Amino acid sequence: MARVARGLTQDAAARLAGTSQPTLSAYERGVRSPTLAVADRVLHALGFELALTPRITFRTEHDDEGRSFVVPDQLWRLDPRWVFRPVRAGGKILLIENRRQRVAAYAWLILHDDETLLVAHLDAALLIDAWRDIAQLLPEPIREAWNDLIRDTVDGWFGDTFRADWKAGGPKKISKAARERAIRRLADHGLPDGIHRGTVSGDRAIRDHAFSAKPARRGPGGYTVFWFFRSRARP
Repeated sequence: MARVARGLTQDAAARLAGTSQPTLSAYERGVRSPTLAVADRVLHALGFELALTPRITFRTEHDDEGRSFVVPDQLWRLDPRWVFRPVRAGGKILLIENRRQRVAAYAWLILHDDETLLVAHLDAALLIDAWRDIAQLLPEPIREAWNDLIRDTVDGWFGDTFRADWKAGGPKKISKAARERAIRRLADHGLPDGIHRGTVSGDRAIRDHAFSAKPARRGPGGYTVFWFFRSRARP
């Protein structure tokens, strides 16, 4: 609650927000509902903003032996205050700021199959940073399902960049050093050398090969990038 987070009484918060204590109390108890304008004003007075956040949904999948596990439709970021909360895993307390313990904690969370714990403890940036080590601790079906999610998340920056460039009138010139960094980054996520070099360099022959890559090897971000280059090559 915004008021509690600021350490304010209802009376003090009401004065800051330009309303009365009984009204604020009614809002907090759910007896009355503020309009969006009023909610925004109250939150702004307390140093917060009213914002929309994506709703995370989970799907259930099964491995070859029929055991179920859950996979989210997208990754999320945690509030910085909660990113490094320790994880209680199997009677142990694992510290997220310690990379080795984070790997064990995140693998445990994914295997534990509890949506509430995942949303409370998993942070996208820290997960992606340690993913190579975490993946080694997961059974293949779970690893592959989450690997697709990781790849789509990481590759998203690439597609977003080119979509923005398209709207701005075309892609900006990429330096040789930046191109090589992008190639290495794409290679880290499993794209064959011919495909990711064609994606970054724009070579016509390799572009055609990139566009004909197997569907299983392209995520939403990657598909946008390949389509972009083929589209630009057309008359």
